[in-house]
This record gives sequence, structure tokens and C-alpha cells, in this order.
Amino acid sequence: MINSLSKFLAGISLACYGMTSHAAVPAAAIDQTDSLAACRLPEMHVRSDVGLGFPRNPFRLKALGEVRLTVLFVDFSDVPATISPQQAMSIISPEAEKYFDAVSYGKLRLSLVPHYQWLRMNRTSADYHFARGASFATHRTYLQEAVQRAATHVDYSQTDAVLVIANPAVKAIDYGPAFTAAPGYGIQAGGREILNGATSGSDLSILGWPWFSHEISHALSLIDLAGPLPGTQDWHTYVGEFSVTGDPAGKAKELLAWERWQLGWLDDSQVLCANDQKLQLRLTPIERRGGNKAVIIPTGKTTAIVVESRRAEGYDRDLPRPGLLVYTIDTRLTSHQGAIRIQKLNGRVGDTRHRLAPLQTGETLRIGKTSISNLGSDANGDLLQVETMP
Repeated sequence: MINSLSKFLAGISLACYGMTSHAAVPAAAIDQTDSLAACRLPEMHVRSDVGLGFPRNPFRLKALGEVRLTVLFVDFSDVPATISPQQAMSIISPEAEKYFDAVSYGKLRLSLVPHYQWLRMNRTSADYHFARGASFATHRTYLQEAVQRAATHVDYSQTDAVLVIANPAVKAIDYGPAFTAAPGYGIQAGGREILNGATSGSDLSILGWPWFSHEISHALSLIDLAGPLPGTQDWHTYVGEFSVTGDPAGKAKELLAWERWQLGWLDDSQVLCANDQKLQLRLTPIERRGGNKAVIIPTGKTTAIVVESRRAEGYDRDLPRPGLLVYTIDTRLTSHQGAIRIQKLNGRVGDTRHRLAPLQTGETLRIGKTSISNLGSDANGDLLQVETMP
């Protein structure tokens, strides 16, 4: 479970699956000629490190081109490593790089640059106090120590982020959060300030490479979509098993169309803002390159309905039910608050993980005054009809 801590120093807190610090995000002027303007929902958490709206935080990792991550390996006097750093690295690589290449349609290239040496940390693993939810200050100190233990053996001149892999056998460090800092609160490495990164814990050996993909998605500015509905204990009731930013172990790990559009992996030409009362459009599966990928129906200044097509292929290969996935979005909310919520037909009340949520041929879902129908599915995608009552 992901804990929330009170603000630290200048608005720094632990939020989502990562350690976070808040930084002002410059407001963007609305382009009145932009056909997607009504759907380009504004980022409401103007001092947040992650968010769903536009513009995304400029201090997070770039989402296009090559991103280089320096990888350090640490162990502890009470839990000395018994495997090689190369074996620890194989838990995430090369699968993590393949994942981001696929979901970004080749627009993001991750380069992991490992320093293959176990670095012995100064204290025992329990002394870093991760088990009870480490503060931002503790997390930053931990990262800084790992960087210092590597001394001058690592060249950080081209580094965009630092990844610290703890001995996978460690238990006291029970989760591995993302590090997302504001300028002035980063770590110093080779004379540079690094604002992004992640550290692993025992969740690395449990989740494998999806742990990394989840945390680095936060470093790219995406929020944590997991969280329990009021009165429930299940941590994955908002988006269920959709998106690696929700459940890293889910059956549908592909990022949502909204997340890809926000990161620039979907072109504006692949997204339609539905301002008309009725439309029909064929959507191609999000797992494939090219074609129309999303229809967005604005419902307020910070809210919208999003529809996309999903298939049991790629990183959704275990998805039990293909079809049109419908979800609502609210940029006033952030991690663990249900900012994105999968919508489904009322008869599927027992489907708490939303595995059966996608609409298949002949099915219609109504949300307020809007009805969303799947008029027909084939190998090429789904024919969507949207009708909004005045």
C-alpha cells in the first residue's frame, strides 16, 4: 500500500508510489484555434510533481527521444548480495526498455547505463526506515549516499535519472518509490543536479520489470492510478488491472490513450474531441501503431470521458475481454484519488478489477447525457458511436 505523508519543507511530500516534491508548473495559454482545446484539460495541481493535465511538469523526464538512466547497485552489511549485479539487472532489463519502446510507439528510447559493482551502504537496511514510509528527505539522502559510494567511477554528464537497485533479497526496504524532485531538492551527481530517479525494494523481486515501468512512468510525470474506492479494501478499484500506472501486475499493462497523448506518444491527429451531439468513428487498438486512437468527450473544465479500443495483444495479451474501454477523467484529482475511473455496464457489479469492462458489439454504456456504443468489432478495431443529448 502507498502511504501519504504530510508536507515536508517547501511543499515536499510522499504521494503515489514515489517520493515527490512540488514545483510550480507554468500555465499554458489556450490556443483558440486548437480543435482539441476543450479536451486538453488543464493541470489543476500547479505545485504537483505529477499530474494528468496539460501542461505536464517540465522538471520530469523528457518523453521523446533518448533518456539515459545511470543504474547503481547497493547492498547492506545485514543483507549482503549473493548474486551478481548483472543478475539483479536482468530482472528489469531488457524487458523495461522493450516496454517503453512499445507503448511509446518508438518515440521514447530508454538507455540503462549500469555500474556493475555492489556498493555497500553505510547503515543496515532497516536503518533507512522505508518500511514505514520513508520521507522525501530520507529518500533523497539514500539516493545521495549511493551516488557518493560510487565516487568518481561513474560519469553523470549525460545522465537524466539515477536508478538505485537494492539487493533483491532485502526485506526491510519493502517498496521502491520514484524520486521526483523540484530544482534545489534534487541529488548532486558529478557536479549536476538530478531531479528524477527511483529506488527498488523487495517489490523488485515480486513485480519484476513492471515495477520499474510503474516508477519511471511517475518520473515521466504520470500519476498513480491505483487506489481503493471508499468502503473497499481492494487497492485497484479505480482502474483495476488497466495501465502499468495502476496495477503493475495487471493483465492490461499498456498505458491508457490519455496517458500516451499527454506524453506526446499519440499525435493530435489520432485524437478526436467530440463536441458534436453525435458521431461515429472507427478506433484502432491502442496496442498498435497508427490510426485513430481516442475519442474524448469534454464534460467540464477539468473533466472528460475517454474511449479507446483494447485488444488481447502486446502487453495486454492476457486481457480476457477486448472492445471499447470507457473511462472518466478529472484533473482536479491526483494519485490514489480516482482521477481516472474505468466505467462499465451496471450488470458487471462483481467485476471489481474491471477485466470485463470493455464494450463489445451491440453494447451501450450511458454516462450522464452521453451514450457510448460499440456498433461492431473486427480485426481492425471497433466502430464507436457517441451520442450526447442536449
